[in-house]
Amino acid sequence: MSLFNPDPNYRDPKFEESLKPAAGSIEDVDMFNMPPAGHSLTDPPGKRAYERPPIHSDPEKAFDFIAKKIQEPDTEENFLSLMAGGVPIEAIVNTITFAGFTEGYWTPDVSEMLKPPLSLHFIGIALENKIPATMFTKNPVKTKNQQSVSDEDMLAMMKENRPDMYNDFMLKLDNAEQELNTQEMAENEQIPEEEEDSFLTLEEEI
Repeated sequence: MSLFNPDPNYRDPKFEESLKPAAGSIEDVDMFNMPPAGHSLTDPPGKRAYERPPIHSDPEKAFDFIAKKIQEPDTEENFLSLMAGGVPIEAIVNTITFAGFTEGYWTPDVSEMLKPPLSLHFIGIALENKIPATMFTKNPVKTKNQQSVSDEDMLAMMKENRPDMYNDFMLKLDNAEQELNTQEMAENEQIPEEEEDSFLTLEEEI
C-alpha cells in the first residue's frame, strides 16, 4: 500500500486541523472582523452621548457633580481601597474624566480642566484617611533620567559624528584644568606658613 496519495490536490484533514489556531487565542481573531474605515460617518449624528451637547459646560459645576458622587459611602470606600492598593491618583482621575466625556457629561477641554482639582481632592481624601497614596503612574524623576543622555554617551556620539568639535572640546577642557591647577598652586604659595614657637620665644613669654 502506497503512503502517498497520487491526487495532487489532496490535503490531509489532520494536517489542516493542526494549522488552525487555538480557540480563544490572539491568532484566532480575524483581522478583517472589524468595521471598515469611515463606518462611523454612516451613523446618524448624535447617536453617541459625546456627540450631543454636554450636560455640564461649566468646570466648577462639573467638579461639584463629581465631588458629590465621590462622597457617597460606597463610592468613597471603593476609591480608598484603590489608593490603598497602590493605584495612582493620576490613573483614577484620568479614568473619571474620560468616562464622563464618553457618557456626555462634559467636553474634552473641560475634562482636562477637571484633572488638577480632582487630583488635589483625592490627595486630601488620602491624607484624611492616612493612606500613602501614589500620585503619578510613572516616577517623573526616573522617567526623566531614562530619557536624558548621559555625558559619557554624549561625548562618545560627538567623537564619532563630530570629531572636530570633540577635539576642540577636549582641548578647551584640558586648558581649563591647567588654569585651575595653576590657580590652586598660586593660592597655596600665598598662604604663609605658621612659624613654630621655639624655646627662646617661650622663655621670653615666661
